[in-house]
Amino acid sequence: MRTINFSQILTDAIQLCGLDVNLITTDTFKQFRDFANIRLKFVWEYDAFPDLIRFEYIATTLVENDVNYVVKPANADIILNVWNQNPNATTRAINIGFTLVSTDTEDRLVFQKEYGDGVWIEYRKKCPSLTGTIWNTTTQYNVGSQAYFDSGSNSGTLVSVDGKPYTANFYECLALNTNTNPSSTPANWRIIDIPYIFGPYISRAILADYLRSEGQFDSAQIAEGEAKFFLDTEIDKIVRQQSQMRQYNYIKTY
Repeated sequence: MRTINFSQILTDAIQLCGLDVNLITTDTFKQFRDFANIRLKFVWEYDAFPDLIRFEYIATTLVENDVNYVVKPANADIILNVWNQNPNATTRAINIGFTLVSTDTEDRLVFQKEYGDGVWIEYRKKCPSLTGTIWNTTTQYNVGSQAYFDSGSNSGTLVSVDGKPYTANFYECLALNTNTNPSSTPANWRIIDIPYIFGPYISRAILADYLRSEGQFDSAQIAEGEAKFFLDTEIDKIVRQQSQMRQYNYIKTY
């Protein structure tokens, strides 16, 4: 999946809002981050974008009280389809009916019969949240926390550093640590990827939210329309230019 640095989204949004990219404050950063977080979730769930779709094979269906089921994949958001074969490898894959059932400990996909050869789960991966603040060398980061880090300058910064590429992103902490480089210590940190196709929409949607927060509701409506245009353009690329389409079901005729 092609991704975009959040620093690019942030820079575009600041300039669209008529602000100085070199004078951004921590408060403005947090405001724009929260706007981006809301818009990322919206666009993530807006359509079945191929960049977000995953297929996972589960070899064994489980049985409990005569009920056949598999556990919903940990990173799955919406379950789009369940197949008896890999739908990317054959046109004879049959769509399997299922019911989502939640217990106190897990989410399950329940089937009307057992599938001894396993099943293929087609799903949209979960949308990440953007919550981090500027990375600090003295802060002790706990698992699940986030930091905003520029891999170009190897520092926590909101502005570009002269002579360095500005490639800042949010990173999620995977292990308790202090002063470890988020971009080069994968045991401690995981980058939060944002699909490239969402960048133009999010930056312009931030503009709309910023104008709304300033009481400029008419201008915000115009900016909202422009953001929607960029979103529709990305969908057009997928459907018309790349001729992407959903998997057809194979129907037995005998």
